[in-house]
Amino acid sequence: MKKINFNSIKSKMIIGYGSMALLIVIVVLITLSQISGILEKGTDVLENKQPSRLYVDAYKSGIRNSNISFQNYLLSGSETTKQELNKIWNKEVKAAKDSLDSLVTNWSNPENIILYEKINRLANRIKNKQEEAINNASFSSGTTNIYISDYPNLAGDTIYGTNDLQTWIDGELSNQSSGGNQNAQLFSENVKPLSDEFDDLSSQLYVNLEQEALDIADEIYSARDRFLISELIIVLISIILCLILFRYARNQIKNSIDALQSEVKILSEGNIPETKAHTNDELDIILEEIHILSENLSNVKNFALEVGKGSFDSNISVFNNKGDIGTSLAEMRESLKNVSEEARVRNWTNKGTAEFGDILRKFNNNISELSDHVITFMVNYLEANQGSIFIVDDSDEDNPRLQLTATYAYDRKKFLEKTIEPGQGLVGQVYLEKQSIYLKELPKNYINITSGLGNATPKSIFIVPLIANEKVYGVIELGTFTEFNENERKFIEDVGENIASSVQSVKINERTNKLLAESQEMTEQMRSQEEEMRQNMEELQATQEEMERSQGESNERMQSIEKSGLAFIEFKPSGHIVSADRTFLNLMEYEMDELEGKHHQIFVSPEYAKSEEYKKFREDISNGKLVTGVFERYTKTGKKKYLKGAYSDVRNTNGEPVKVFKFIVDVTDIVEKSNELIKEKEELLKQLENINSDIEKSENRNIEDLKSYQEELRNTLLNKLKKTEQELKASLEKQKKDLGL
Repeated sequence: MKKINFNSIKSKMIIGYGSMALLIVIVVLITLSQISGILEKGTDVLENKQPSRLYVDAYKSGIRNSNISFQNYLLSGSETTKQELNKIWNKEVKAAKDSLDSLVTNWSNPENIILYEKINRLANRIKNKQEEAINNASFSSGTTNIYISDYPNLAGDTIYGTNDLQTWIDGELSNQSSGGNQNAQLFSENVKPLSDEFDDLSSQLYVNLEQEALDIADEIYSARDRFLISELIIVLISIILCLILFRYARNQIKNSIDALQSEVKILSEGNIPETKAHTNDELDIILEEIHILSENLSNVKNFALEVGKGSFDSNISVFNNKGDIGTSLAEMRESLKNVSEEARVRNWTNKGTAEFGDILRKFNNNISELSDHVITFMVNYLEANQGSIFIVDDSDEDNPRLQLTATYAYDRKKFLEKTIEPGQGLVGQVYLEKQSIYLKELPKNYINITSGLGNATPKSIFIVPLIANEKVYGVIELGTFTEFNENERKFIEDVGENIASSVQSVKINERTNKLLAESQEMTEQMRSQEEEMRQNMEELQATQEEMERSQGESNERMQSIEKSGLAFIEFKPSGHIVSADRTFLNLMEYEMDELEGKHHQIFVSPEYAKSEEYKKFREDISNGKLVTGVFERYTKTGKKKYLKGAYSDVRNTNGEPVKVFKFIVDVTDIVEKSNELIKEKEELLKQLENINSDIEKSENRNIEDLKSYQEELRNTLLNKLKKTEQELKASLEKQKKDLGL
């Protein structure tokens, strides 16, 4: 069981505040007892005495209202008044009686209970007497008239004193009953005495209930005064007790805080406390935490000293490497360690790059010698176990190959073939994809390393393309018994660019030397050919002058063709339009920007463009076949034109068609008139056939008439044919004239 420390602030506060709490509980119990008594009395007044008074008054008012309705009935004999009387008894009086029945069980005064029983019996007798009088009432011996305007307490429309109104009505009925009104006597003799007694008893009960309520109110006020005095005494005692406890707790806490402040002051001055203070209370826990903080700060000091010495792998733990400070210091150590590692890698990379640059500068005249020194340096600097370098042989530009130029510690059986095609093996694949390949799991006998230890398979290989200006100049392959880390792989790829640039430079130098030698050899040949070239130049100049003259004649010929009315258009062999002269554009209703680049099929109907005939027509033109004839074509607005001409091709020096020319003449009028003539001829011939048929079928008397008509029709046909022939000749002459033929 844990021992209780009575010296702790908590224990002292518990004792002090426990005593105060006990006092408060006692006070609260006393207060609640007094409040309970007051509430009980107040509840009795509010829920019993006061409602009882109101319902007694309502009971009394209901009986009076019943008497008023009863008297009205005796005066008028109205069934409506009788129904109102029953309604008062069934609702108003019964409601008041039911409410009092529920409250009377809580009455403590026997006298009031007896009075209530008496007024209940009187109410029943009054009701019975009213019913008896109603049954005995007669309305034939005379009438009784009471005018409310005669009531002395009536002021305008307001009646003052309802009790006095009932007394006045009773007096009026008594006066009229003495005059011989039988119904008035029924009320005054049978009901009025009982009503007067009911009023007296109910008034006495109302007064008794009111007095009881007043007595209870006096008791409540007395209890309130006692409650206020006792509460005042309790508050004063509580204040005194609080002051005593506060002074005692303040002294205890001050002593503990002084001890705590002393420890914190030492820490704030940058020192670590040598002794451990104690307070034997709750603040002792804080002092323990301060002691732990002091130990951690001591670790921080040692940590800083170790980091300052560059020791990043020490086992010193600050705050157990947890929390903001512990985590931050651990992260700082890790960051410094990473920075140190990055600096080491950067120095290693810079040193390797510098040494590698020296090699590239020394051996930049021969690829074989450069390759040997490069692969030897790479294997040794990376502490690898084998390597090889392949250089692209692009002497045959259409069929480049990778040529093995140097190896290190390789079993030569792997490279019996020193030439690798693009895409062949991993090396050929790296050449094609221009991406490095790093393999960690190699099949057996993939590579054999020759060393003093015998033959062994490396654990990983790294194959890198040698790229400069997005062109691959070779591939380097390195293998190791361990693994290449990321920095080593990046170093290999970076120096790969330098190797590629050097290879490019060596190749350029070799090619330059070769070209220089060839240039010197060709110089001698050119000297011997200079005279021949001079003669050729003179011949070329003469040929050029002849060509210029021919070109001028050709241009004049084309201008003459345009003036002659011939239309011209130029196509590609594919059928796409290149150019057209103004005559053709006017004829087909187009502008040049509307035709350029469009296909020939825009001039034909959609049906014809899909036909086999048009397909064959296009194939003949594409194959350079000469196509002539009269062609049916359509203008931009859809007009049909008949064009006579020829499609002829223009070939290059290899005999391949490069252009298609078409010269055409518009023969639309001739074709249309010829078609009209043929149509008319067919119609006349048909008429002649019909006449011949009729002649064969007709009787003799009609033969002469038909022959006469036949002769006339034949003459008409001949005349039309002659006329059409003349029109065709005239049209042809006009075409020849327009063409200058």
